[in-house]
Amino acid sequence: MARLLGFGCGFIAFGGFCLLGLSITVLTTMLSPAADAAQSFLADVRADDYPSALARMSSSYQAGHNAAQLQSHVESIGPLHDHNFSFLTNHENHEGDRVTVEGSVYGPSGEAPIAFEVSEVNGYWYLDLVAVEGQPLE
Repeated sequence: MARLLGFGCGFIAFGGFCLLGLSITVLTTMLSPAADAAQSFLADVRADDYPSALARMSSSYQAGHNAAQLQSHVESIGPLHDHNFSFLTNHENHEGDRVTVEGSVYGPSGEAPIAFEVSEVNGYWYLDLVAVEGQPLE
């Protein structure tokens, strides 16, 4: 009986440590300004506010696209266009002011993984890349 109780307590402790580790990652991602920029982009897409969504993109993207083109490209990626909820769970800092933010978008077709490359310019975070299920936003 003591052995069974020991295994049970050990299993519960291990599960608690795993959940704590995941919670810390999700919490730090939620507090990241890069993840905030990505969430704001997704909110603009949900609201069909493509001029605001375009303003969140990098200067190189903005130089070659307008809001109507962005809307057309978003519409070509079904899970991005149709999502009604997003959950960003991970971020990774790279050299300088570059961050990768990852998570999922959820919509009528289910869950789809999403990744962003985000960079900081003069205190503002811009999206350099958005990829859903590995398909980049052109």
